[in-house]
Amino acid sequence: MNLTPKEKKGPRAGPRNPTDAIINCRPYASSGATRSADGIMRNFSSQGSYIEVPHQFPSGTILLVRMLRFPTLPRLKADEEQPRSVCLAEVKWQRELADENAVCFGMGLKYLG
Repeated sequence: MNLTPKEKKGPRAGPRNPTDAIINCRPYASSGATRSADGIMRNFSSQGSYIEVPHQFPSGTILLVRMLRFPTLPRLKADEEQPRSVCLAEVKWQRELADENAVCFGMGLKYLG
């Protein structure tokens, strides 16, 4: 079952930090025939993040997420409040977003390890 953020069960594991980081993600697979997608990380926490990309990845997919460009943050932010520059994360949910210019998907990710 795919849950949207409003249907998600239980409290959040931690507070979300807003961002507009440019990312690239692709399924973590042993074959070379994987599809890569550039997108935007809209928020993050120590447990996961919310991203928007032009390609839908099914729930349960393990993604390799790389930070391509991160907006400048005030120096007062602690290191633990910075998003991971490279990580493996599981797609927990996804939804199609209405956009007049292109098809886009929002996805909730849970960091692995």
